[in-house]
Amino acid sequence: MAAEYYRLNKDKVGELFERARADYDVVAKTRDANGNLVYGRPATFDDVAFVDEQPPMSAKAFALPQTETLVRYEREDEKIRAEGPEAEARDVLLFGVNICDAAAFDIIDHVFKWDYLDDPYLGRRADATLFALACAAVQQDCFCDRISYAEDGVDTVAYPLEGYYLVKVQTEKGRKLVERYHDLFDAEDGDAEAAINTFREKAGTAKKEPLLESARAGLEKAFEHADWEILASTCIGCGICTYTCPTCHCFDIQDEGSAIAGRRLRTWDHCTGRTFTAMPAHQPRDRQYKRYRQRLLHKFWYYPERFGPLLCTGCGRCITYCPVKINIKELVEYFGGLKDTPPGGARHGK
Repeated sequence: MAAEYYRLNKDKVGELFERARADYDVVAKTRDANGNLVYGRPATFDDVAFVDEQPPMSAKAFALPQTETLVRYEREDEKIRAEGPEAEARDVLLFGVNICDAAAFDIIDHVFKWDYLDDPYLGRRADATLFALACAAVQQDCFCDRISYAEDGVDTVAYPLEGYYLVKVQTEKGRKLVERYHDLFDAEDGDAEAAINTFREKAGTAKKEPLLESARAGLEKAFEHADWEILASTCIGCGICTYTCPTCHCFDIQDEGSAIAGRRLRTWDHCTGRTFTAMPAHQPRDRQYKRYRQRLLHKFWYYPERFGPLLCTGCGRCITYCPVKINIKELVEYFGGLKDTPPGGARHGK
């Protein structure tokens, strides 16, 4: 659909949230007991943090939970009864989610509907509406301005302007949201795209060359580069980059229970872990730098080669929360040939 533009007065955001709770399972930013920003289900707007600041964890858990039951089984006499997960009772509204988190869903949708339709994931995606909040300033370590990911799959985006939010509606689900609470929105009759472009320039989120997509040709030649071992060996394989990332989606399948009853579950996994590709007789990625190299090349070469978009929205969490401060953007620039010198100093090898 063609984009539509509306105004939402800033003093109407709370009413929008409260009314939406009657129709949706509303997920929004809130503060935990320690004051940390998290995605949760606040009971009132007073508990909502309607801010552009990123929570440490992305929003992906609402489509791909950290742990979920895929099937339960129970033996009754000589019969075995198996049941899949129950469908979500209500549609979900992700309210005030960061654009980098919202746009990530369209990117990882590819793998969950590629050669097999992943019903649990796709069901939650179909039931979710995204009401994103644009950032008024670049976040810590963010490099979204260097990645040309598509935002047109984000149902609605609210741009904070003087006294109101300019709301861009891009999908039928976004249109349904605005129509349901139409009395809170006014049609925008000005040049909305010009206002959005001005906002992005001021915020520092407008796209800048060279985009990291242009590093792929260099990365395809850099697999055996001698500096991988030097620059990526500091990785300790903790997985924090994967768990905080909005686009990382690797998972493990585990069974637990007995011959009488049990379940099969899916849990997040991470490719930098020591046992991720381990087989009984061999571990093809037997050094830590090889495992980190896999993560970087998967995001910036293998995934776009198969599906199109980079497996990254440039949120910067993997940089911010890395305990050894590996900077993936700088490594992509170096191994992709966009910069001549590696992070931290002189060139080591070719």
